[in-house]
Amino acid sequence: MDGLHCIAENHVSAEKQLQPQKSRDLELLAASSRTLNASLEFGELLGGLLKTVKTAMRAEAVLVSVMDETGTKLVYERAVGVDDKDVRGALIGMGGGVMGWVWEKREPLVINDPKARGEIAFSLEKKIGLKVRSLIAIPLMRRGTVRGVLEVVNRKTEEPFAELDLGLLVPLGEHVAVAVANARLRAEANRRRLEYSLLAEVTADVAKSLTRDEALERILKNLKKLVDYDAASIFLIDRRTDSIRSVLHNGYPRGATERIHVKMDEGLVGVVAKTKTGIIVPDVRNHPNYHNIRSRTRSELVAPMLLRGVVVGLFNLESDRLDAYSENDLRLLEAFSAQAAVAIERAQLYEERRVKLEIEEELRIARTVQEFFSPRKSLVTGSFRMAGANFPSLQVSGDYYDFFPSMNRLIAFAIADVAGKGVPASLLMASFRAILRTMAPYTATARQIAVRANQILLETVRPGDFVTAFIGVLDPDTGEVSYCNAGHNAPIVMAPDGSYRLLEVGGPVLGILRDAQWSEGRFRLTDEVLVCYTDGATEARNAAEEEYGEERFIQSVRQNLALMPYRLCTALYTSVRQYTGSAKHDDDTTYLAMRRVDKAAPATD
Repeated sequence: MDGLHCIAENHVSAEKQLQPQKSRDLELLAASSRTLNASLEFGELLGGLLKTVKTAMRAEAVLVSVMDETGTKLVYERAVGVDDKDVRGALIGMGGGVMGWVWEKREPLVINDPKARGEIAFSLEKKIGLKVRSLIAIPLMRRGTVRGVLEVVNRKTEEPFAELDLGLLVPLGEHVAVAVANARLRAEANRRRLEYSLLAEVTADVAKSLTRDEALERILKNLKKLVDYDAASIFLIDRRTDSIRSVLHNGYPRGATERIHVKMDEGLVGVVAKTKTGIIVPDVRNHPNYHNIRSRTRSELVAPMLLRGVVVGLFNLESDRLDAYSENDLRLLEAFSAQAAVAIERAQLYEERRVKLEIEEELRIARTVQEFFSPRKSLVTGSFRMAGANFPSLQVSGDYYDFFPSMNRLIAFAIADVAGKGVPASLLMASFRAILRTMAPYTATARQIAVRANQILLETVRPGDFVTAFIGVLDPDTGEVSYCNAGHNAPIVMAPDGSYRLLEVGGPVLGILRDAQWSEGRFRLTDEVLVCYTDGATEARNAAEEEYGEERFIQSVRQNLALMPYRLCTALYTSVRQYTGSAKHDDDTTYLAMRRVDKAAPATD
C-alpha cells in the first residue's frame, strides 16, 4: 500500500507541475485568438501571431513560408527574431531544407541534434544568419491543404523541444494558417477590383489627347500596381531596320540604352516578336535567348502588343526574384499590352495623318474598346445557356452585353445602351462594365446593382450622359431570376406555344437622377426563352423609311424559338437585315438570349 500511495503522490505532484504550463498555454492561445480577430493589415497581423509563437515556444526566431496563389510554389514570407529582408520572397523547393521536407511529408519535424539529421540542409537558416541548435516545424494545414510551413528555431534555454511543445505549436499554427487563408481571399478580391478599375482607367487614358510617351508612361505606372517589377521596357518594332527599339524603360543601369535596342532575332523580346506569344522565364540564367542587360535580373515576363494580328511592340518586365511571375501576371500584361498597342497606333496615325484620319481613328479605338470588353463565347451554367451578339453599324455606339459571376454562385447578366456615339459612348460603356463587374461579386440582386451603378455614374459621367440597362441575376440551380429594367427596351420571355410577357419592372435610366427609385421583378425560367435587345433591333428602317418594329421582332422570336441562344441572336439579326436591305443601318444592334437546355445538348452554340 505504501508503494501505491507513493505513486499516487508522484502523479499528483506531476499534475501540479503541469498546471502552470497548461495555464500559460491557454493564455497564449487566447492571445493569438485576439490578434487574429483584430482589424489589422495582413503584415501586421502575421507579425503579431509570429511574436506570440516566439513567446510561447521561448525561441530565438520563428520563420514562416506560404503557398503562392497557384498553390504549387512555397515562398518564404518572413521571420521574427532575426533580420530576413534579403531572402523574403525566396522559393523553397519540395523536399529541400526544413520547410521543403515538412511540405513534402506533410508532417511535423522536431530536431534537437542537427548532426543526427544530416540529410536536412539548413540553407535558408544560414542565409538569415541562424546557427541551428534545435528546431520544430509544422505544416500549416487548412481544409486538408498545405498553406505554408511554420518553423521555430533554437530554444533560448538549453532544454530540447518535446511533445508538449508540439501540442502547443499545432493550435498556434492553425491560427497562422487561418490568417494566411483569409489574407489570400481578401487579396484576391481586392486585386480583382483593382484590375477592373485600372483597365477602365487605362482605356480612358488611351482615348485622351496624350502623346504616345505620355500614354505609355501612364499605362506602365498603372501596371506596377498589379504586377510588380524591378525593371521594365516597352519596345516598338521598326520594320524598316528590322530591329526592336525601346521607347520607354526604367530600372536599367546607366549606359544600357544602346544594348536595349536589339535585332529582331535577339533576346527574349525577339522570341516573342517571332512567335506572337507571351513568355514567362522563371530563371533567365537557364534560358539560351536571355540578353543580359541587367545583372540583378533573375526572372522575366514578355508579352507582345498585337494589333490586328501583327506585333507592333512588346512589353518586358524584369524581377530580381526567381520565378516572380505567374500565368495571371501574363494575362494582365497582355491586357495592358493590348491597350498600349492601341495607344501606340493612335499616336503614330495622329502624327502621320493628323487631319485626314482623326475621326476614323477615334471610331476604331471605340470599336476596339467595345470588342475588348465583350464576352467572346456562350456561357453554360448549371442547366442554363446564355449568349449575346453585337452587330455594329457604321457608327460606333455604346451597346453592351455581358454575363459574369455574382455572389453565392449566382450569375449576373446585363444588356445596355449608353448615350451618344463614338469614343465618348464607348468609354462610358467601358466604365459601366467596370462598375458592374466590380460590384456583382458583392451583391445578390439586380436592384442592388442598379442602385449602386447609378450612384457611381452620377459621380463620374458628364452632364447629359446616361445609360439604359436591363440587369438580371440568375440562380442556375433553381432558374430563379431577379431583374431591374432601368429605362431599357423591355425583354421578352416567350413560352414554347408562342405566348410571351414583357419584363418592364424597374425604374428610370441610370446616371441622371440622384434620388430615383428602382423596383425589382422576379420570375422562374423553366421551358421559356428570355430575349433581351437594344433599340437597333426594332428601330432599323428599310429604304422606304419604315421601321422594323416590335411586332416583326416578336414574330421573328417565335419563328426561331427552338434555336440555341447564340444562333437565335444571329437569326434575329438576319431577319432585320433582310427587312432593311441595302438601307443604311445607323445604330448598333445587340441581343442577349438565355434558355434552359438538356444536358445532352452539344457543348457549343
